[in-house]
Amino acid sequence: MKALLQPGLRVPLIAAATAIACWHLLPGTALDRAAFTAIARGSANPPFFISGNGSLDDPWKLRTFASRPRANPERVPLIVSLGDDADGVFQSSPPSPIDLAVVLTNFQRLGARNAATAAVLAWDSPDPIGLAALDKALGRFDSLLMAAPLTRGAAAEPMPAPFRKASVPLSQVQGDIAGLPLVNRIPLPGVILGKENAQAGFQSLDSEPTTGFPPLLARWDDRVVLAFPLLAAMQGLGLPPDGIEIRLGEYLKLSPKGPHVPIDRFGRLAAPLGHVSPFAEIPAAELIDGGDDLFPKQAPEPVILRDDRSGAEAATRAFSAALPAVVAAIASDTGLAPAREFMRFTCCRELVLLSLVITALKLLSLLPAFPRNIGMVSLAGFCIAAQILAAASSMWLPGVAALAAIAAAFVVCKFSPAIR
Repeated sequence: MKALLQPGLRVPLIAAATAIACWHLLPGTALDRAAFTAIARGSANPPFFISGNGSLDDPWKLRTFASRPRANPERVPLIVSLGDDADGVFQSSPPSPIDLAVVLTNFQRLGARNAATAAVLAWDSPDPIGLAALDKALGRFDSLLMAAPLTRGAAAEPMPAPFRKASVPLSQVQGDIAGLPLVNRIPLPGVILGKENAQAGFQSLDSEPTTGFPPLLARWDDRVVLAFPLLAAMQGLGLPPDGIEIRLGEYLKLSPKGPHVPIDRFGRLAAPLGHVSPFAEIPAAELIDGGDDLFPKQAPEPVILRDDRSGAEAATRAFSAALPAVVAAIASDTGLAPAREFMRFTCCRELVLLSLVITALKLLSLLPAFPRNIGMVSLAGFCIAAQILAAASSMWLPGVAALAAIAAAFVVCKFSPAIR
């Protein structure tokens, strides 16, 4: 205590205590993240994506959009195309429930244990026997993903169980949720969404125009429902919906160590889509009498049944055309450039740097008020410049701790009567 009362030691001791406390406690806090974000804006065009916590064990990492995103061919889905059936293979056009039951049964014969139907399964007057056969075929898959359009109407409907299973609570979303599209019902009556093994995602949103940046999220009551392509990518990676991290205006993280998907504040995919062809595209009619090797053995799951009928609605045709590219962009994690890691020095080196700042503050405290203040401002500017230059070389200095020490020394000198 006597040492603190001596004017000559007061400044370095308080500055050193402040520096050590901030050096130990600040990494990973909102203040340290804000400092890193401010530095990152000087070297990268937003939006950018920050991970890590700035500690020695988990340094800051920065990712930006890839200049030329390329889909991983191992993540491009296998498509079974439900076309116009010009040869009359099926009983009716569009295919009836019994026709689709036959197609999906052949999915299983060819080895597909996980399937997804991007085609909306709804009929005006379906045959009960055909519906029973379709229901039985759908129930045989280990996992099943279904699709349906969503809209917002005056009369809200309860969320179907497959949509609820593939949704996340609104409380899990970080950011301003006001921009998310609002939905509360399926606009088509009698849409088939499967049973216990099924999850459902939206094919399209009536409130959203068709653009090159498809919506991935929508709000239904107190939950957020996910788009079919997003769920298809997660199904192929074996990731459950409840592990997703959502930061509106920044990214989706499909799991703690899964792919990052850039999104805007409206929940739309924010990465440009490249031209992507399906892993393979097989007409649905060929499955009926196709050989056991019709599905390539190395094809990624799930196998997706896609509606490619020329008479389908415009929104459905646009959705089907973009489906492989959207699924691949989400699952490949190539819309973003590789993470740039900002390494830190060892503990000893960082403490040496802080001790140099403390020494400079001790010497400045011996000067009269005006040159002392000028010197401290100059020292703060030097620390900021060093932080920026080090960041350009992918290094992260303890600059926030150094600035805190300078601020503490300035306050002590300002209000200490023994220091002029």
